[in-house]
Amino acid sequence: DDTPEAFLTAIYARITAGDGAAGGASFTDKAGRSRVFAADLVKVWDKADDEAEKSGEIGPIEFDPLTDSQDPLVRRFTVQAVEATADRATSRVSLFRDRKPKAGEKPETVLEFTLKREAGGWRIEDIARKGGETPWTLAEIFAPYR
Repeated sequence: DDTPEAFLTAIYARITAGDGAAGGASFTDKAGRSRVFAADLVKVWDKADDEAEKSGEIGPIEFDPLTDSQDPLVRRFTVQAVEATADRATSRVSLFRDRKPKAGEKPETVLEFTLKREAGGWRIEDIARKGGETPWTLAEIFAPYR
């Protein structure tokens, strides 16, 4: 899509479709990663999963990073641009369980996306959850595999 926000909106429109319990598996499984993630991240993610499979383990991602959950339930989202250049961008996605906004409602989780233009479109280079009980970034999770 032509803007980082349109790219993320397209992803989250699919995640929130139906009852909102689908999560991002179709984007994060091995077959779907290259559609939305940057090539260098896909390469290290595949390597990590291959190493885990050989040793009979689960890979380093034991949750859905697009919903920051193991049991996704996302029915509404907002996308906010943080900063952008022609080939790099940072955007925030806020995730909500309820379809209709409520006064004073806070998002269930807020994720910050680092995006880069690659292969003619936007791709996710990193995702970060900076707040909450367990902050994380994909860059940190995959650091041992680089």
